[in-house]
Amino acid sequence: MWHTGNIYIITGIAVIGGGLFGFDIASMSAIISTQPYLCYFNQGPDGPGYNDMETCSGPNSSTQGGITASMAAGSWLGSLISGVISDRLGRKTAIQTGAVVW
Repeated sequence: MWHTGNIYIITGIAVIGGGLFGFDIASMSAIISTQPYLCYFNQGPDGPGYNDMETCSGPNSSTQGGITASMAAGSWLGSLISGVISDRLGRKTAIQTGAVVW
């Protein structure tokens, strides 16, 4: 007979994972206002390469939306692929592969 384990421990680990994912998304809001981020993704009209201003304008709204959505898209794609990789390589090897990729 299959034994699942303590459902409260399993649920607690899932809640911690969801909280960490929310923390990653929330940390994005702190990063997008910094000058290094704005200058790296600068699309004008202000900043080096466009004029002599020291501050950069950052990405336009559609580019910023793509950058932010790529976090969720990567999580979605990773969750789809992880089951197939675990079935083919085994759970331990799949986790080690994910750690190397990360």
